[in-house]
Amino acid sequence: MKLKLNFSSITIKWIAIVILLHSSASLLAADKKKKWEGKTFYGVSVDLDLFSPILHIFNRDRLGFNASVQADFFHHLYPEIVVGYDRFDASDEYSYSTPVSGNLYKVNGLYIKFGAAYNLWKKNPDKMILPNAYIGMMYAVAPKYSYKIQNYPIENSYWDKDPTLFSAEGKTTAHWGEIFVGLKTPIVGGLCLGWEVIYKLPLYAKLQKEDDKIIHQSYAPGYGDKEYGKWGFRYTISYFFHKQNNK
Repeated sequence: MKLKLNFSSITIKWIAIVILLHSSASLLAADKKKKWEGKTFYGVSVDLDLFSPILHIFNRDRLGFNASVQADFFHHLYPEIVVGYDRFDASDEYSYSTPVSGNLYKVNGLYIKFGAAYNLWKKNPDKMILPNAYIGMMYAVAPKYSYKIQNYPIENSYWDKDPTLFSAEGKTTAHWGEIFVGLKTPIVGGLCLGWEVIYKLPLYAKLQKEDDKIIHQSYAPGYGDKEYGKWGFRYTISYFFHKQNNK
């Protein structure tokens, strides 16, 4: 079957992660050498992604939404957590040349991402909210998401018999990493707009067994298609709740 999602670590990807971490650490160390006369903590931004719901208008087989909370420390470091939900109907993608009536492949579930971004924009310690051009990393997990597979043919050319139909459903887990770049800018007051371009690094997916067959998922909520989901995009509207008291 085509239902494979082999989340495995690849050396070159980890080398890229190490280089990115080293570069971020060097930038942070350089900034620490400068005298900082601003606050330690500036506030919290609550972001809502608009891209996933808009995508559903053009691709009815996918429905998703996500929101995030991001803290601002020193106008430099932005720890963040993202919570979202995705539903995929990939039945059409896995219809074979001799389709069987009632083919079905669906996944749905929650996902969580956590990590941090580093601000590359010019910092002004006197302002509570600034335009923010950033680079960052996330660790992501889709815990116990549901899958349902129905009526997919398994051919046995050796015996030249009619294919048997395979069906299964259950829950599984996937993990991946993300590297992203983005821009966020204030519009009026604490209201901001922003965007992010995301590259995803597959790490691990729990395999499931059904009737002595091993199921490798091809989709995961938050990640998408194993072959075509490595790039992602967010377009966000957010509000920055700033800290009012003195530094």
